[in-house]
Amino acid sequence: MATKNMEGFSLSHASILDGATGEDELFGDLYGIRSGSMELDQDSYDNTGDDAILSTWYWANKVNVTIQAGYIPFETFQLLTGSKVISSGSGASEVISAPLYEQRQMNSQPRPMRIRVPSKDSAGVARYLDFILYKVQFQPFSFDGPSYKEGLLVNYNGSALFSSTDHKGQPVLDSVTDEPTTAIGKVVSWGDAI
Repeated sequence: MATKNMEGFSLSHASILDGATGEDELFGDLYGIRSGSMELDQDSYDNTGDDAILSTWYWANKVNVTIQAGYIPFETFQLLTGSKVISSGSGASEVISAPLYEQRQMNSQPRPMRIRVPSKDSAGVARYLDFILYKVQFQPFSFDGPSYKEGLLVNYNGSALFSSTDHKGQPVLDSVTDEPTTAIGKVVSWGDAI
């Protein structure tokens, strides 16, 4: 039995989920991940009076997601941009092409996303730690490079927004009251990491 204290290390996988079953198999794998981050965009308000801060209010706006990879997955490119990828020929003569920065690519449809981190619990049992984001609005792709000995990197940047539905299209319910609410996502620890 796992303990409820998890330690995450590195980044092993990121993918776009299908939005209906919560699965990513052959759907939107971001292949060759090099780095990633999730940064909470938050703010606060100090309620002042009598020459003192009487209370502070905090809130979150969104989570800024940044993923950098070393490969261009054309199928994921098509999924995120809505533009058509064209393939012709076969074998070594196959040609694959996709439009770069078409107008339609500027504001693509939001998609759910999973970011996977290898982890272990406080007893040292290997597990997975998944960050599941319900609604990520992706920016147009951007590139770093190509540069000498660094190669060409693809940047997948976006904003994880509050959503009333989860990664499977089901209503998001408050964890205490079971009333409908909104959330950015959830974090899940699960076994079979070996």
